[in-house]
Amino acid sequence: MKIFKLTILFFSLILCTSTFAQKMKVEDVLAKHLDSIGTKEKRAEIKNQTMFFNVQFIIKNSASVGNGKAILFSEGNKNLWGVNLNSNDYPTDKFSYDGKNAKIGYIRPGFRSILGGFIVSYNELLEDGLLGGTLASSWTLLNADVKKSKISFEGTKEIDGNETFVLSYLPKGGSDLNIKMYFDKQNYRHVRTDYNRIIAARQGQTVDGSAGQGEDRYRLTEDFSNFQNMGGLTLPGTYRLFYSHTSTAALRLAQNSNREIEYKFNLTNFSYNQRVEQNAFDIDAK
Repeated sequence: MKIFKLTILFFSLILCTSTFAQKMKVEDVLAKHLDSIGTKEKRAEIKNQTMFFNVQFIIKNSASVGNGKAILFSEGNKNLWGVNLNSNDYPTDKFSYDGKNAKIGYIRPGFRSILGGFIVSYNELLEDGLLGGTLASSWTLLNADVKKSKISFEGTKEIDGNETFVLSYLPKGGSDLNIKMYFDKQNYRHVRTDYNRIIAARQGQTVDGSAGQGEDRYRLTEDFSNFQNMGGLTLPGTYRLFYSHTSTAALRLAQNSNREIEYKFNLTNFSYNQRVEQNAFDIDAK
């Protein structure tokens, strides 16, 4: 009898959890997420944000490690990123969106960083205010109604031992990326965004040519943690970017061109509502 009762209780809990997840709506998650950042009045008070970081850059399976400083400045839907590293091969990086155009700088004449090359292909990361999440005032969910993006509820998923709500995101103009956002089930804080693209193997002109083709997988993951009260807003003090490109194509494998890189940003300071120069988001003027 006890086993029977426990079984009934177990299935009841599963049913309740499933029913709760089904009842959740995008609007519910978005509203609670915005409240997790700060009150409506406080959010409206912040016109621009400047975030300062210590940053570490790592190429996986390599001895290449760079340390330095980074800044994220944002106002409205505009944003600017700047990174300076103590590396001869990768001394600096910068990219921005000025409200009309996304610009990605070169780390040396004619060459962009791996991350910069990815953003060139997917400008929506800057234009839609995706990159950086709530660390930027351009965060897309602060103005979801204005941007007319398509957001869908995808259920729940466990991340690092914590249950999260999952939303899929499609920019108004569309995207080749599969974008999913994750929100802590307890407090609705944004803890991760995943960007994925899979390019299927192409058929070659010959049998040997087809054999040399392979699938390409691109992934960019943003992780947010160590949330803190920063002048009335609750924002992540730790931000991690992980990028990977893997391919099964014979040529890429022979060239060892698969890549995994990681950026670790630790917030050191912040400020709000600073005076903004006219060309503040023009990286060509920097």
